[in-house]
Amino acid sequence: MLQNFVVQNGLAAALLEFGRPNHVCSRILLCRMDLLQFVEWVTQISTLALLASGIPICFDVYRTRSVANMPFLFFLVGDINSICCLAYGLLLDNHILIFLNAVGTALNTVYVIMYIMFCKKVMKVAVSMTCSAVYLAGVYVYLYYIVEEPDAISDQLGLISSVLTFMLFSLPVLEIIDHVKRQSSEGMSLSLLFGSLVCSAAWYAYGMMLKNPYISFPNIPGLATSIGKLGVLWWYPRQPVSKKD
Repeated sequence: MLQNFVVQNGLAAALLEFGRPNHVCSRILLCRMDLLQFVEWVTQISTLALLASGIPICFDVYRTRSVANMPFLFFLVGDINSICCLAYGLLLDNHILIFLNAVGTALNTVYVIMYIMFCKKVMKVAVSMTCSAVYLAGVYVYLYYIVEEPDAISDQLGLISSVLTFMLFSLPVLEIIDHVKRQSSEGMSLSLLFGSLVCSAAWYAYGMMLKNPYISFPNIPGLATSIGKLGVLWWYPRQPVSKKD
């Protein structure tokens, strides 16, 4: 009888302890941590897949010795953005930002070098590279010689990276306009569009969970342009509409 009383009271005490608010908060916190880890995983996989999408383009450039279909400006701006986001990740000590933007910097640099190797418009490339170098030098001088305060540097670099990412994700709007004018979805890849949508959604969710607007906000145009492209792919045929005389 005494043993049963101890067991029953021990079980009751455990149930009461489990039902306390502290345990409820702990369970919510654990669920949030699991969700954050899942979002981090999705973010890494989708971002790496998108970064690697330039590799087939490089193989095509090497095979044809032509850069006609290589988006040099996109890769160059992406390289600058990756460098800024890498520095931002180092300041925050965020391993996700550090890893992904280190890979992004390496791959975008390779893409840019590949374009330079086979591009015949040397002056155009030289001007673009010079402007990029001047921009990065200007950002460095501004942050470390004008702003100076560590917290302010992190905040300003986050803002700069956010604006660059916003601009980069807004570039596909021009592509959407071109497809609408031609009334054709020729050249669009459904798998790439779906990957872009998942990547933008994952980064947006990751930024929201970290309560960092510099990570979440720039992905809004990425979501919008991906949805817009999917709409174009659904509405217009693969081949351009032939105009009747």
